[in-house]
Amino acid sequence: MKHTLLGWLLLFGIALSIALFATSALAQAPSGSSPLDALMVPTDWSTIAPNASLWFYFDYAAEVIAPAPRRIGTATRAKVDVIVDAQGSPAIQFAIYTPTQAQEWLRDQTTLPVGRGTPYRDTSSGNIVHDLYWSGAFNTGGRYFIRVTNDASVALPFRLTVRGDTVTLYPTPTPTPTPTLPFAVTRVPTDTIPGKIVFQQATGGVIYTVNGDGSRLTPITTGLDPAWSPDGKQIAFARWGAVYPGLYIVNADGTNEQLIYGAPNIRSPRWSPDGRFIAFTQQKTGTSGQTLWKLGVVELPYLKPGTDEVVPAKLTEPQCGRLCYVPSWNPDSQTLAYVEPGAGIFSTSIQGGAPSYILAPSGSYWDTRENIPRPILFLPPIQSAHWSPDGTRVVYAQQAHDRWELNVVDVNTKSARALTTPDPILYAFFRVIVNNVSPVWSPDSQQILFLSDRNGKWEFFVVNADGSNPRQVLKNVTDLIPLRFDFENERMMDWTR
Repeated sequence: MKHTLLGWLLLFGIALSIALFATSALAQAPSGSSPLDALMVPTDWSTIAPNASLWFYFDYAAEVIAPAPRRIGTATRAKVDVIVDAQGSPAIQFAIYTPTQAQEWLRDQTTLPVGRGTPYRDTSSGNIVHDLYWSGAFNTGGRYFIRVTNDASVALPFRLTVRGDTVTLYPTPTPTPTPTLPFAVTRVPTDTIPGKIVFQQATGGVIYTVNGDGSRLTPITTGLDPAWSPDGKQIAFARWGAVYPGLYIVNADGTNEQLIYGAPNIRSPRWSPDGRFIAFTQQKTGTSGQTLWKLGVVELPYLKPGTDEVVPAKLTEPQCGRLCYVPSWNPDSQTLAYVEPGAGIFSTSIQGGAPSYILAPSGSYWDTRENIPRPILFLPPIQSAHWSPDGTRVVYAQQAHDRWELNVVDVNTKSARALTTPDPILYAFFRVIVNNVSPVWSPDSQQILFLSDRNGKWEFFVVNADGSNPRQVLKNVTDLIPLRFDFENERMMDWTR
């Protein structure tokens, strides 16, 4: 009888948890007010409020449709048809936005769309078959948006239809996925943090700023690996592509974007604490055709003392190995830490001289050709090393068998210790794999902000510098914006006062 009662209590608890989870998910459903919380395309007639707009999305794969055999002509992209029926009301209109245009609209709501719906007439009878219609194709795949607008002073019905061979209409995403195991990962409390965060949605995607309490989420620009200036008034980032790739800075409110140093394949910019330099890593090709990643440091333009002459940006290249990733600064604004895969974490001076170890394998030798230390035993992969603002420690992510964990190394003693570890029961018996990646220090060196997929998607978490008191932060942001992390040494975010 005891076992039966316990079983019923367990089932009741599970049912109650599922009900609470479902209620929470529904309470945080998208509203359709902007591209950030666009709705899925409805399956039936809907109503739009007076003098209002609703945003919808669809995913498009840019597959090429080849011409039929023996047919003269070239291959074409897969077509998309968008239809709106509005019972003849001219107050209903719609516009199509590409992913880039949707990002621009967030900053400037006068941004023009790629297309608009127009009445669709039957070619034989001349009668209007659909109130609004648009048909087209895109060169690239991605998430595209439809903005339906009602200019009338009363609510109006409409029906939106999207069709195409490569179109996918996803269900509305839920904030937290339903657990797939009998036991979920141990929950940690939610919290707020002081200061302000800049982060990227994905590599090359939208860059946002947000207060540590989750307020004032603001899209700034698009690019890679954003970083705060020391005073928190500007943001450095990289941009790839055929048009003006290089190192950029922009004001913290998104204004006055400037190309500082034009060059392809730049990653991981970081501002020096004195504000004079920005360090980065850049992909290059060696003399034998091999891929290299080398460090670069740009001294920012400045006024020559006593004159109106602007001294242009100046580039130097500190000494490092063949693959030098994610530079970060010592407080002296003269020394950089960087990661070399398998070899460890190094420091190098922007004034010249050979690198030295911060974190080394158990044995190493001196490479006389490169004039740098080399490991005898290789370390497991390391990513995203970040020097603490007080200069005493470097935090980093390291692969541990089937997962990634955070560690910190003392710069003076060279001793390392773990900051995150798996739940021993869930990991050992249920193989619950949790990855913790992309760490950055708080401005006071007391906390570490990082990404974790412990809830089934990438979200923000923070932990004390000694590994204690882990908690989730900015949950309202990651419930709204899906983050993408590709384990390619991305610098997903930065933290300022």
